[in-house]
Amino acid sequence: MLTLLPTLVLVFGKANFTNMSRYSDKSERTYRRQYSQDFNFTGLNAELIKAATVLASVLIAVMDCSFIPKSGSKQTPGIDYFYNGSASRTERGLEISVLGVVDVKARRGYSLSVRQTPAKLKSEPALPLRRTSKV
Repeated sequence: MLTLLPTLVLVFGKANFTNMSRYSDKSERTYRRQYSQDFNFTGLNAELIKAATVLASVLIAVMDCSFIPKSGSKQTPGIDYFYNGSASRTERGLEISVLGVVDVKARRGYSLSVRQTPAKLKSEPALPLRRTSKV
């Protein structure tokens, strides 16, 4: 992580593994290995929020859903019909849910975690209701 940020600043052109290895002391293979591992972005964001706020801050947790319009693309995973608050109707696209933290006194918001809302799964047909009687 400490090598990545300065390297991204120095890279000219596309920020791919080959270019990153040219402007740092790490090899292309090292970058590929590191990028293939999972990374806890929520933990990183939590630590950054701790560093950005003071101990006496009043913090509240918030959640917000955002609609991303997508038209014509059948290859985009998770595309479905979601409510678009700007248009006040359901539209075709993607939706993300953002979990954040708001510093009330400083009037600042910080994103903690973002997840894409899954598309509606095809439901199985409903089973017929059985009527039971008490004996």
